Amino acid sequence: MIARDMVGKKVKTVAVTNGRIVRRHKAAREFRALLEGRTVKTAQRLGKNLVFALDNGSHLVVHLGMTGRLLRGGPKVPKPKHTHVVMTMATGEEIRYVDPRTFGELYVSTPPAAGAELSVTPLARLSVGGDGAAIRRAVPELAHLGLDPFEDQIGWDRLAAVLRSHHLMLKAFLTDQDIISGIGNIYADEICFASGLLYDRYSDSLSVIEIRRLHRSIIEILTDAVKHGGSTLPDEQFTDPDGKSGNYQTFHAVYNREGQPCRECRTPIEKVTFQQRSTYFCPKDQH
Repeated sequence: MIARDMVGKKVKTVAVTNGRIVRRHKAAREFRALLEGRTVKTAQRLGKNLVFALDNGSHLVVHLGMTGRLLRGGPKVPKPKHTHVVMTMATGEEIRYVDPRTFGELYVSTPPAAGAELSVTPLARLSVGGDGAAIRRAVPELAHLGLDPFEDQIGWDRLAAVLRSHHLMLKAFLTDQDIISGIGNIYADEICFASGLLYDRYSDSLSVIEIRRLHRSIIEILTDAVKHGGSTLPDEQFTDPDGKSGNYQTFHAVYNREGQPCRECRTPIEKVTFQQRSTYFCPKDQH
């Protein structure tokens, strides 16, 4: 966990070699000025965003995009190719942001002014627990995000209300960050398989039993993926902060398994292109 390398420590210096990574700021020097000298108080997550609270009430937000990584290192450890931001902590460690495609970003979010009205997505109000609503109120840039399966705790009945209020194909529903935040292409396919549902089923067509299966599958698939360190595929860059690859790809039921037998029924897994992304499914077990 990168949290143990940052929480409780002061950011001594920041080096930015690619301004695209801090593109929300007018210039890299503005990003550096907002971060240097600040102590990291807490580390949280909302959707695909890592959120680090700073000692002055601001937050460092890191969105890894498709190929971004936060790696720990030191002055004597060579920097990987595509290292765009280096945060040197007062204790000497370096936290490096590495991103070959530069789709990710880092920025410092300043807190809303006292008494300011902040519009938080109505979906967050469905939560019966978790820290999601508090994070949205503290970081205005994240206020629009949809339900986070972990930080916004909801029951199947509340998920049902959201599903029935949209007419979207299921995979589009699962990967729309303004509806459900944190699910990407890989895990949407795995969730659909685990719940026995085809990617192109409409969200408002699901029965109560199907919704309950979907709700359970979202939590179970994401929990297992975290436990196994995520998925590192041959054409992807994902690793943990020590550079170690995840191994959840060995447990994939459908993703990246075109032509291979389904683990349940032995029917060959099929692949289609949906919303310009590869989508995998079992034509027998998903309906």
